[in-house]
Order: sequence, then C-alpha cells, then structure tokens
Amino acid sequence: MSNDRISILKTTIIFSFVIVVLRLFYWQIYQGQSVRNRSLNQIYSQTKILPNLGHLLASDSFPLSLDSRYFLLSLYKPNLGQKLEDVLLYLEKIKPGLSLESKKQIEFFLKPNIKWVTLPTKFSSQDLKKINIPGVSFEEVSSRYYPEGNLAKDVLLNLESFYKRTLSGKVGFSVAPVDATGQLILSRKNWHKSEVDGTDISLSLNRQVQSILTSSLKLGLKRFQAENATGIIINPQNGEIIAISSVAQDSTPSSSLRPISSLFEPGSIFKPLVLAMALNEKSIGLDFVCPVCNKPRTYGQYTINNWDGKTHPNSNLPDVIKNSDNIAMSYIIEKLGLTSFQRYFHLLELDQKTNVDLLGESVSPLKKYWSDIDLATASFGQGFAVNELQILRAFNTLANGGILVSPHLNVNFPSKEIVVFPADTVNKVVDILKYAVETGAVSSLKPKDIDVCAKSGTAQIAISGQYADTDTVASYIGFSPCQNPKFTMIIIFNKPQLSTWGSSTAAPVWFEIASKISPLL
Repeated sequence: MSNDRISILKTTIIFSFVIVVLRLFYWQIYQGQSVRNRSLNQIYSQTKILPNLGHLLASDSFPLSLDSRYFLLSLYKPNLGQKLEDVLLYLEKIKPGLSLESKKQIEFFLKPNIKWVTLPTKFSSQDLKKINIPGVSFEEVSSRYYPEGNLAKDVLLNLESFYKRTLSGKVGFSVAPVDATGQLILSRKNWHKSEVDGTDISLSLNRQVQSILTSSLKLGLKRFQAENATGIIINPQNGEIIAISSVAQDSTPSSSLRPISSLFEPGSIFKPLVLAMALNEKSIGLDFVCPVCNKPRTYGQYTINNWDGKTHPNSNLPDVIKNSDNIAMSYIIEKLGLTSFQRYFHLLELDQKTNVDLLGESVSPLKKYWSDIDLATASFGQGFAVNELQILRAFNTLANGGILVSPHLNVNFPSKEIVVFPADTVNKVVDILKYAVETGAVSSLKPKDIDVCAKSGTAQIAISGQYADTDTVASYIGFSPCQNPKFTMIIIFNKPQLSTWGSSTAAPVWFEIASKISPLL
C-alpha cells in the first residue's frame, strides 16, 4: 500500500473519530438534559394534582365564586391498544355526542404525522372508572363559575386577579414508572408531592345591597339617558366596601373598574371638604357672611358665577352649601390659602391611590403651578381630577368624625386610619349638610323616615382644554344617618341628557337606594 493511501486512510479514521466524538458531545453534554428528560418521560408518568381553589365569600358567607372539576381526555397514537374507530365508538357510548363535539380534533389526529390530541369533551370522575384503554390518558381541569351570575362579576374577576396567589394554592404532582404501553408499574418506587389548597377570602360585599345598587343604576341610566353610571357604598367606620357597581350604555366588557379607573372633576360635592378645611384652620368662623355675593366674581378674563346664574347676597355658611354658591366658595378658599389647601388635599390623600385591594386604580397628582383662578375654581371642585373612590373616601371623613380610613373588600385587609379633622369641626359641617338637605332643592326627595347629610354636584367636562356647555358629571354624595351613620354612598351619572344637574339625576337615585338599603344595614 502506498504512503498516500495510508495517509488518506489515517485522515479518514481520525476525521470519523472526531465526528463521532463531537456527535457524542452534542447528545451527551449539549443536549444531555433534553435527552434525559425525554427518556424520563418515556419511563415515568407525571400527573399534576390540582389544589382546591379558594372562594370569594359575600358578607353573609355565601360563595360568590366556586370551581368545578372535570377531566379532559387525550389520545396518544403510538400507545393505542385498539383501532381509533373502536376507541371512539366505546367513548361515544360513555359520552354521547363526543364524535360530533370533537370532530375537528379527530380529523387533525388522523394526519400521519400527528401523534397526540386532546378532546374538548368533559369527563367526570365516574366516567374515568369505565375507561381503561392503552394510549388514553386524562388530565384534571378546574374552572371557575359564579353562583350569582353577573352580580358584581367585574369586581369578582378583578379580585381574583388581585388575590391570585392566595386563591390558587399550589399544584402538587405524582411521578410513577410506566411500561412500554403507558401502564403504571406498581412494583416500582413513585414520588408524590401534595397540593396546597387555596384560601377562602371573606368579602364585605353585601349581595342584597349590591343587587339594589346595580338595578337602580341601570334604571337611572335609562331614565336620564346617561353615557354611564357608577356607585359605591362603604361602611363609614372601617372603609369596608359594601357595594360597588358600574353600568354603561355600551355594554362591551371591560377589564377596568370605572369607579377606580376613571378620573373626573368632582364639582360641588367637594365644597363641604373645603368648608371643613377653612373652619379647622379658623380662616373663617360659623359667623361667616359672603362679603360680595351680589354679583359674579372676576379674575382677569375669567368670571365665576353660580350654576343657575343667580346670586345670593349676604349668604351665611349654611346657605352657601344649601344654594351651592360658587361665588361665596371662592372667598372661603381665598381666606384658607393655597398652602393650607394643598396640605389638606394631601392629608385626604386625593393626590394618591387609595390602595384598595383592586387592580387598575388611576390617580392624578396635584398640579404644581396655581394661579388665583385655579384656587378659586378648586373651591367648587373644578380644575383637578380624582377617581370616585378617592372622593368618597375623603368625604367619608365627615361621616367618621374626621378620620380617614382605607377602603377595602377583603375584611382582613390591613387598614389604616388618619385623623384629618377634629370632631368639633366635623360636627359643624355635618349640621350644615343636614340643613342643606332638609331645606334645599332635594328636600322633597328625602324619605321622611331617614336622616341624611349629603351634597349634590354638577361638574362640567373639560374637552381639549375647554369646558363643554352641555356635558356634565352629575353626582350626589352623603351618609345616613347623620350621627353614627350606617353607610356613605356616592352616585354618579356621566353625561346625562334628560337633566345635567346632580340634584335632579344622581340625587333621586341616591335617595331611592338609601331608603331600600337602610333596613338592611
């Protein structure tokens, strides 16, 4: 043999050896873990053990969410011990209609290169006992359903996202050896890790009150031809949310909750809080009389007037709130001053999230530059934006002796309390609110058997920096009874067409709801 041939042979052997080594390196080192996993999957069968999901419970412990268990059947072509036609015929006897329901999946499974398919038909644990066919396996599935239908369903879905870890628990597993046909080998060792069940969460939601709130908002939406309507009812002492609802003409499902995600200018429902600020700072007293309320007030090119164009000369404090006098409020906040106003605004946390146990809360920080007209319009709730829960929480300090509490749905949610106003200041404002309700425009709406301290609001909507003439946010906020109240509630109609005023739209609905829920709380 020539030297050239020997060299070629040596080179070929060395090259082949290198290729084999590299190939072995690829499979054993680079792809080693993958190969081992595939090998284990052929030798062992792993089964997930689903935990019981936690439930959301209403204030009466009735479950608002439950879970159902069922099994999905899968076919693995290499291990099928019978013809597919025979397997399907047998399954059809157990689950009539399976072939029709699974038609697309079966047609897909018939393709030569497809080895695995899962059918959509739901099987019960009793069905499983009748099926023992090689190549047929089952996976347990858990799904959520809601016994009260759509009652507060948007809130429940949000809560389930917020408390996902608590409700979900932890999945367990079981690993057992199997033979070539996929059957368990009972004589060999298996591994098991127990599941951890989810935890139930007790909510402050009252089913009856929630139903009343939602149905009343729907009727009001239709009656006043509004774009949408929202409402929240809370426990004044601890901030527990008793009911929260949002309805709209556009019934397109939304993942956000309007009462916490939508910002608006509160309008005149903010006036009692400004009054409390000024009284507490002693920048005004109960003997306050509007100095110049016989005409609109001007700030350069801007003019402040009252909602109905009327003026109220020599108005005292009770009549300022009764008549919802914007001109008088501009004098009150001027005496309070910007620094004190901003301090109370921050104390009431109107520039911060309420940190309610819901996802999607929006907040607007307080602006940095304030002109004289900005401060004046803030006195009647224009020029800044809040969400509905923020303003309800702030107003609730008047129902709760000046203490700000954290709103929440989980009764075990950690809450905090902040003293914003002393009790004597709050009592002065409460007396004024009661006078305004009993002598003002809404006095005919108030049922005789309930005691109410509340305020209406009508805020213009800003569009491209300009306030619209006809589009408003109509609101009514208050608590009942005035001493040791059972609830604090806000009702809002966005862009009502029949009437733009809060006193003639939100107020009637507020009183209708109040008369129905008072005996329940």
